[in-house]
Amino acid sequence: MRKDNRNLIIGIVVVVVVVIAIIIGIIVGNSAKPADDGGEPGPSEPTADYSMVDEIIGFGDYGAMEIQAKSIQNGEMTGKIVQIDGIVSHPMSKYSIVEEDENGNGIGTEFVIEGVDEDGYPQDGDHIIITGEIIEKEPLYFVIKTTPEYVSILETPEESE
Repeated sequence: MRKDNRNLIIGIVVVVVVVIAIIIGIIVGNSAKPADDGGEPGPSEPTADYSMVDEIIGFGDYGAMEIQAKSIQNGEMTGKIVQIDGIVSHPMSKYSIVEEDENGNGIGTEFVIEGVDEDGYPQDGDHIIITGEIIEKEPLYFVIKTTPEYVSILETPEESE
């Protein structure tokens, strides 16, 4: 009987060791691998490509901007690439590109520029062309997401005289 208990204990120990070895193998196999060159990973390259524009809004086209802004806020344009020629509005902490009608009523859409701090944004009142993707920033809150190379500050007619 002692021999049977001893064989049982040895069998249990072997099974426990094998299970531990398998768990360690899984953990090691799923751990992060070093960079191929053996060094630290470099800065990520920009991945945004907004060259395939789905909709363009020209400067002063309040009607088109109104339609687009409503479509954006209804989530109908999520994932679409838009290009808007308009004026920057920065009344508080958010930046928007806006159009005004003949009565001075404005409509716009917030934009965010990835990878820049507030100093990298255009100034309030700047005339810009922005191209970016419509994303859902928060539930039911949509913005234009872009990168610095897709924001062009234009010279206004007053500046060129």
